[in-house]
Amino acid sequence: KATVLVLPSYHEGIPRSVLEAMAIGRPIITTDAPGCKETVIDGYNGYLVKIGSYIDLFKKMELIYNQRDRIEIMGERSREKCKNEFDIKIVNKQMISIIFET
Repeated sequence: KATVLVLPSYHEGIPRSVLEAMAIGRPIITTDAPGCKETVIDGYNGYLVKIGSYIDLFKKMELIYNQRDRIEIMGERSREKCKNEFDIKIVNKQMISIIFET
């Protein structure tokens, strides 16, 4: 029932929770940390915040709260980004390519 996924992280692989939220069309607010930053185009399908900055996190949460009319659009963009970049067929193809390229 969440409208937006917020994941303030210091370091991750690509978080499954973010991918799941993207897959069901939710905007993402997460940190500019490795793994997390690959899921968001800042201002397009969510917002990136500085690692460890609760002030930046608060500002981005406030921003999306005040732009409720953009939530659905950003969510649709998340879903498209997820489908185009993180679909299992795409990921598996990339992994196989990397494994067998040597």
